[in-house]
Amino acid sequence: MATMKSNLDKRGGQAGRPTASELERRKAKVMEVATELFISHGYAGTSLIDIARGAGVATRTLYQHFGDKEALFREVIFARDAAGAIAKPVIEDGDTLFEALMRAARYALEVTFRSHSIGLMRLMIAESQRFPDFMKQAAMSIFARFERNIEKVFVTLEQAGAIPPGDHARSVTMFNDLIQGSRPLMTYTNWRAGPPGVDELRERIEFFIRGCYGEDVLTRAHSEPIKLDRKAKTADSGQG
Repeated sequence: MATMKSNLDKRGGQAGRPTASELERRKAKVMEVATELFISHGYAGTSLIDIARGAGVATRTLYQHFGDKEALFREVIFARDAAGAIAKPVIEDGDTLFEALMRAARYALEVTFRSHSIGLMRLMIAESQRFPDFMKQAAMSIFARFERNIEKVFVTLEQAGAIPPGDHARSVTMFNDLIQGSRPLMTYTNWRAGPPGVDELRERIEFFIRGCYGEDVLTRAHSEPIKLDRKAKTADSGQG
């Protein structure tokens, strides 16, 4: 009996009770399996029993930690950007304007066209009639966060004197529309796949610089290095 009690104490004081790290591992596995099943089979074609079996947990565990199937589905959608998170674009001393915008463009394309994003966006579109208000709220929240990450690049560029002052939120919308065009929609609907190639991307960025800031700024965009002051570095790092 003393030996058994000692073993129980070492495991956290109670037989069968998982540690905090084990609970987090199980939750992560549940989210992974639930995401795959919802994407593959849709909301109606996925059951909590399927998710529990795939994750290797009891169905009651799902209810305890996530709630019912709808609650778990909502968590999967809001966790869209958590899995395989992509580093936010930043500007470094010595970058040119073109290099900074190229990095922002690549970030935008990677976020949009990674397989995880495509699968979840197709799921959101497919289930938009079932959950219209929720899907609208989720899409607006995801896209707003995405645009804010790019807007910080434009704010830093202005503070460094690389671009003139302006409505950077509006500039980001135009930038993203020009860089991506109709390709996301065409990809989500399986009509056309993939982002623009490197040469086309370069042309689009140069077209954006010329259209928004003029020929003089474009002339310097490839050769003039950006010097970041302390204020610009703070904005670029996302502080404040």
